[in-house]
Amino acid sequence: MLVVFLFSVATSTVLDRIGGKETDTVEDEPYQDALVLGSFSAAVLVLIWVVSQWSLKPLSRASAEAAMAGPRHPGLRLSATSIPTEITPLVEAVNGALERMEAAYEAERRFTADAAHELRTPLTVLSLRLQRARLDGQMDWDAVDGDVRQMEHLVNQLLDLARKEQAGRIAAVLPVNLGRIAREAAAMIAPLIEQAGRRLEVDMPDALSALGRADDLRDMLLNLLTNALVHGSGDVTLRGLVLAQACALEVQDEGPGVAAGLRDAMFERFRKAQPGSAGTGLGLAIVREVAESHGGRVAFVAGPLCIVRVTLPVQGDPPAAHHVAFFGRGM
Repeated sequence: MLVVFLFSVATSTVLDRIGGKETDTVEDEPYQDALVLGSFSAAVLVLIWVVSQWSLKPLSRASAEAAMAGPRHPGLRLSATSIPTEITPLVEAVNGALERMEAAYEAERRFTADAAHELRTPLTVLSLRLQRARLDGQMDWDAVDGDVRQMEHLVNQLLDLARKEQAGRIAAVLPVNLGRIAREAAAMIAPLIEQAGRRLEVDMPDALSALGRADDLRDMLLNLLTNALVHGSGDVTLRGLVLAQACALEVQDEGPGVAAGLRDAMFERFRKAQPGSAGTGLGLAIVREVAESHGGRVAFVAGPLCIVRVTLPVQGDPPAAHHVAFFGRGM
């Protein structure tokens, strides 16, 4: 507004002079009006430049801050001080994106550190076995085989978790029959159930449909069943439940379950109820990733037995009939 006012004053002054108020001066000095107008124009341009620099200074500072964003400055945020009101929503949106980036960097950092820690132990054991074999001249091939299988299982689960995280962002979902997927998962693990002298009961609706990725949902159930087989005890039950606007898949064994204070933490990567127990600590993390990527959730159910429940959105009308099958002991 100040710039417009000064420019108007300068223009009015020159026009008044040209209009005859100072006719004698104009006639005597024909270039005086042009000089006055040029001087005022130059002053206005300088003033425009100064005002522009002053008003854009916060934006220049924000641009410089944004240019520094990256892994080396994960906690960086754009300053909202002196930012024009019209630009504030943009700054807040950028800061929100930076917060999400920081969380992603931290998650990847923890993932890499945990993976390295988990791989270091079997690698150290394998190295000691090889050194002992070099000194003794005898190789315990069964033990070496076990170490290699453990590392292979860990690497495969790491790759599987990374693939499922990526699939949850880009892969398309299709209608799937959860009852059929549950029976397929049970059939895949049936030899291990029978070998352990235990029994698996599958109680599922005949046609329980949901939108999802069949392979990932099958892997999710396999991880739940494996968790019950390795860490639980007694017979295992896989059942499907129809809830209001949702469905639930439950895996139950006859073990005592997990302490209330550890139930949420058990779904974190590399987390085990007992640090020295078998397994990689990735199975339940994979279960949570699949459940959440399908718009569902997973949790331990409070009670005397160990029950893990996955809740998923359901598609179509609730099924009426159930199909019960048994695997392993007592079939």
